[in-house]
Amino acid sequence: MVRQLIVFLLALGIVATMVPVPARAQTAERCFPETGYCISGRIREYWESQGGLRVFGYPIGAQMQAPIEGKLLTVQQFERNRLELHPQNARPYDVLLGRLGADRLAQQQRDWFAFAKSPNANCRTFAETGHAVCGRFWTMWRAYGLEIDGKAGTSEAESLALFGLPLSGVITERLSDGREYQVQWFERARFEMHPGNSAPYDVLFGLLGNEMRDHVPATPPSDAPIIGMPSGTVNEAVRVLAPRAAANGYSYEDVVAIVEAYQRVGNSVGVDWFLAIAQMAHETGYLTSFWSARPQRNPAGLGVDGSSSATNPGAGWVYNSQRGRWEKGLSFGSWADEAVSAHIGRMLAYALRDDQATPAQKALIDQALSYRALPSHLRGVAPTIVGLNGRWAVPGTTYGQRILSVMMSLRAVP
Repeated sequence: MVRQLIVFLLALGIVATMVPVPARAQTAERCFPETGYCISGRIREYWESQGGLRVFGYPIGAQMQAPIEGKLLTVQQFERNRLELHPQNARPYDVLLGRLGADRLAQQQRDWFAFAKSPNANCRTFAETGHAVCGRFWTMWRAYGLEIDGKAGTSEAESLALFGLPLSGVITERLSDGREYQVQWFERARFEMHPGNSAPYDVLFGLLGNEMRDHVPATPPSDAPIIGMPSGTVNEAVRVLAPRAAANGYSYEDVVAIVEAYQRVGNSVGVDWFLAIAQMAHETGYLTSFWSARPQRNPAGLGVDGSSSATNPGAGWVYNSQRGRWEKGLSFGSWADEAVSAHIGRMLAYALRDDQATPAQKALIDQALSYRALPSHLRGVAPTIVGLNGRWAVPGTTYGQRILSVMMSLRAVP
């Protein structure tokens, strides 16, 4: 079935080889106070020309580098979908949409192949998935599409490019407002029937981008990739860290700046920066430890190997006033310009060999390893956080699992 879907989409010209290349020059930003994020360049142009707010919703994140199907691409998350830049493709295929319908079902651990087939001779049945689209859902599916043929009106191929194939029939589900609605899942969307609204707003497109961002698993995942989409938000991290960091002399604004530095650096190289913050919180006692205080600003025990002395052995040693001993470890002049980059770059060094890294990733790795080298046998051995067990910390047999638990604590609803 998957093979049939791919062949079908290839025939329409909406699946392409994903090889990241530099993006074109960006145009002026358009910012949205509703979410605090901006759109620019080709993504702004595409958003505005292909349906805007009704189809995609507001931006809920900045443009960032993210791994999509094994390739690092420039992407931006919106309330209803994800836009991906593929500049090696001719327009309009240089911007592709994420399969957020399929991704959200997978996040919920629901197998859409198991949905009962819903063919209907009186509706448009898609043989590729065995589901039909009928009534108001069909009307809305055909009313919108991505402009790909330069002709007036919306062709079925253009609707398919926007929403994808149906993955379910019409089913009843309880949504985030606690009410039950009739919905239908598509590769890139979820249609929802809201009979209390006047047409055309009686059919709404689900906020799948918001739902994927806000999803908190019931239990910690068994593992998580270091290179990946962020697994949490700035607000979640600040909400937990700020009250505790005050004991170390950090104001609320200080913590916001630290978290936003993680977001900025992580987004630039495709690292799950929220996972990096969870490691930092684990290593620093949620920004309360001596090593995380000024002037050390050490985010993750970098260079701290447990060595101590009653007298100053020289460079690379710091007097720990909490313990009354000199200890070995790195100190950084600033969080935003040095400490965060050193931390995330070192995570990348464990996750990637040089031949696997993009130029931006390689530059950050080199910067991080200029502070403290990493033995060659440890390069590229830990693409996941659990892979750091016994490597970042020794013995550290459950090191990654503890970081995943911290990640959950950062995301927990107070």
